[in-house]
Amino acid sequence: MNKTWNLKEMKKLIPLALPVLVVNLSIVGMGAVDAIVAGRAGVTDMAAVALGSSVYLPVALFACGVLMIIGPVIANMRGKSHESRVGYMTNHGLWLALMLSLVSMPVIYVLRNVFGWISDDVAMCRMASAYMFAIMWGLPANLGFVALKSLNEGSNMTRPAMYVGLCGLLFNIPLNYIFVFGLYGFPRMGGAGCGAATAVIFYIEFLLMFLLVYLNPKHRPYRRHIVSWRRPTPSVITHLMRLGVPIGVSQLCEVMLFCAAALVLAPLGETQVASHQIAGNVGGLVFMLPLSVGLAASIRVAYHHGRKDLAGTKSAILSSYLLVLTICLCTFGGITLFREQIVHLYNDSELIVSTASVLLVLAAAYQLPDCLQVLSVGVLRGFRDTASITVITFFSYWIVGFPVCYILARTDWIVPAMGARGIWIGFIIGLSVAAVLLLWRVRRTTRREFALMRQEEE
Repeated sequence: MNKTWNLKEMKKLIPLALPVLVVNLSIVGMGAVDAIVAGRAGVTDMAAVALGSSVYLPVALFACGVLMIIGPVIANMRGKSHESRVGYMTNHGLWLALMLSLVSMPVIYVLRNVFGWISDDVAMCRMASAYMFAIMWGLPANLGFVALKSLNEGSNMTRPAMYVGLCGLLFNIPLNYIFVFGLYGFPRMGGAGCGAATAVIFYIEFLLMFLLVYLNPKHRPYRRHIVSWRRPTPSVITHLMRLGVPIGVSQLCEVMLFCAAALVLAPLGETQVASHQIAGNVGGLVFMLPLSVGLAASIRVAYHHGRKDLAGTKSAILSSYLLVLTICLCTFGGITLFREQIVHLYNDSELIVSTASVLLVLAAAYQLPDCLQVLSVGVLRGFRDTASITVITFFSYWIVGFPVCYILARTDWIVPAMGARGIWIGFIIGLSVAAVLLLWRVRRTTRREFALMRQEEE
């Protein structure tokens, strides 16, 4: 019976996760298009886009992370047959997106001034600042899109976001050329044009997602609640913030760890930095697989938990871990076997190929704790047990991971300085600690929730 349940649950998980994967890859693709088009404009423009996005993204990802709780909350409501409140909760999600925008935009505006402290290249700093100023205006639409996307995800519909994401990627190419090079009468903006193009795309994606939600027959019963302009209820906003902020903080901790690691490597030379960048890029692409499963798992766990379905909740959790471990084994084998071929896609320098190939082996090993931790976060999000995530991720990444990265990469305290290899070993150690602690938390939470479900059944 368990096998049958697991097979049924797997058939629910995979179709839910695949469109999420396409959305995530389309976001990565937009970043790649920005880098390519800015590179055609000049080295300064490409560097400015990379520098600007590295400061903008942590702020945006924090805000998006807060909104990610909306999907599991709506799925839980559907499981409890409280669908009449779905529109009300979505409306509050949109209000929360607006509030986060009003807080985040001034932060981004102020952070435009940090580039002068980082580099003496005046032209690059000015361009990076202009990039952030341009993309900043698209943040309200981006967060509104995330809120509406979460409604669909909580309703077991992830394909609309996939279609919108692919449209955004297609629009990104011509809009980048128009704004970067000043085509069709628009002023030439250089690298800053990538920010302007992305801001426009955010509004296109928000409009498309709004139309898909508003016109979808499944959302008709609460359509008027979604677009209502009534004053939000403070207790509901507080509830969403209490559940969502820990997720945003955990994403911020992880992103900042990678940014800090790049700064640690910067004085060691371009070979170390370039090799680390290749390994990080490959790892980031592969990470989209377990990340998508984690989001799908959060929706399925929240839905079964709302229904008080003990067998369904167990099946969703077990199926998710089986699926993510299968993905981990496949990615580990693929990266390890084809590491040199992968590096050659980026650079043919023998020194970089030899250095990056070693890092890719470490990046492959890194997949196991990374898969386990991101899925565990998804399961805890499904149970709405998010407060522990912040404490665990901060401790694992910054109390354990970053010090180990620095000691192994730059000092001779334990072993001779290892450079980029030390960074990736530090990543593995930090993520392993996170995976173990998060698995412990999942076990504790599931035992408590399952006990409550059994009591209600009796």
